[in-house]
Amino acid sequence: MIIQLIFNNQFSISILYNMEAEVHILFSSDHYEICDFRCRCNECTRSKTEYNEHLSFCITRSGNFYYNAFRNTLDTYTGSVLVSKPGYEYTVKHPGEIPDACTIIIFRKKFYEDIQGLLNRHTHWFFSNKDMQSLLIRTNPQIEQLHFALLQACRSASPHQLEMDNLVMDIFEEVIGRFTDYSPVQPVNARLKKYHLATIEQAKQYMHDHLSENITLEQLAAYCHISPFHFSRIFKTFSGFSVYQFLQSMRLKHAEMLLASPLPVADVAFRAGFNSLDYFSAAFKKQYKLSPSAFRNTIGKTARFHK
Repeated sequence: MIIQLIFNNQFSISILYNMEAEVHILFSSDHYEICDFRCRCNECTRSKTEYNEHLSFCITRSGNFYYNAFRNTLDTYTGSVLVSKPGYEYTVKHPGEIPDACTIIIFRKKFYEDIQGLLNRHTHWFFSNKDMQSLLIRTNPQIEQLHFALLQACRSASPHQLEMDNLVMDIFEEVIGRFTDYSPVQPVNARLKKYHLATIEQAKQYMHDHLSENITLEQLAAYCHISPFHFSRIFKTFSGFSVYQFLQSMRLKHAEMLLASPLPVADVAFRAGFNSLDYFSAAFKKQYKLSPSAFRNTIGKTARFHK
């Protein structure tokens, strides 16, 4: 692997392994670092053994790779989050010719030490088990929407520290929340991954880019050049959600984030893709147990990280 670390859009470090990749540091703070990882190899073999020094979340944006730690091999692909604890060696291998692109959030040592007291019985089984080095979590629409927002914030000319902290902490809480009803990510047929990972990636990006518009199943399927029936089956296989469930949850998460702004509730509803304020209010209350206005009153304006 050739990893090129980029600081301020300049290549500064090159590390030679046996596959090619680029790592671009998007944002860095005292508590975490956000990196853009892109594999550039055409014929990947297994990487040399590497050592993980920090707790990290690897959100796979595209492609497929195998993550090997001790006797545990995780099949990581679009729509999954690889949670890796510090203090373990690992190797990586790509099946076939599907290079990956990931967003990696690396939590610094102090953060990992600080959260030990916050880990409840729902996560203790993983973080206290020395035989478990890593875990694969399937994303949900909330994580996907937060991830899109995080990348968008990173691309801004001068990312705001408070906004970044809140997004990172929201992603952390959503991922950790998946531990409560955790079940292993079911393997997907290799042929299906080869031909349709890109289909799912395109569909999720289209949903995000057109969230405020009226999106139909037929429209999504046509965009992905596949029949509506086949598209529905493939999307459910990869995401665990129906197309409607996924899109609705993305919209509600987007609305939740917009409620932190001074926008009127009606504008929040329409920007999130709801054509009816009454329907939006009912859907929001069903999801969050509060009306949009009541939820807005609970939103804190303080930083989520403390020095």
